[in-house]
Amino acid sequence: MRNIIVMIPFIFILFSCNNEKLLEPDTPTNASTLMKHQMNIDHYDGFKALFYEQEVSISNITFKELQNITTTGTRYQTFELLTFDNGEMLLIEFVRNLEDNEEYQIVNVKKVPDEMKELFTP
Repeated sequence: MRNIIVMIPFIFILFSCNNEKLLEPDTPTNASTLMKHQMNIDHYDGFKALFYEQEVSISNITFKELQNITTTGTRYQTFELLTFDNGEMLLIEFVRNLEDNEEYQIVNVKKVPDEMKELFTP
């Protein structure tokens, strides 16, 4: 009986200390991080699961080609593309505010040149 009483606080501490938040694809950076992780561990199915099914179909061959260009050092950047009715596009780069990690601030705005627009159109 005494052993059970001693074990109860230990079990409570064990489970209460396990509050790690798993990385979810809830931001572009998190989704990119998870994608790179799936490539690093050679997990094609996990890689495919991160894509919007109806829009993208990545073959195993393409997956292997993408794996070959990744490196350990990776810089993540957050961009938003504005496409206007007149066909013009602006690429906006964001960074998290250092004082308030929840807020983003604009770092740069570039007009997308006509010869590059086809990269952004489905």
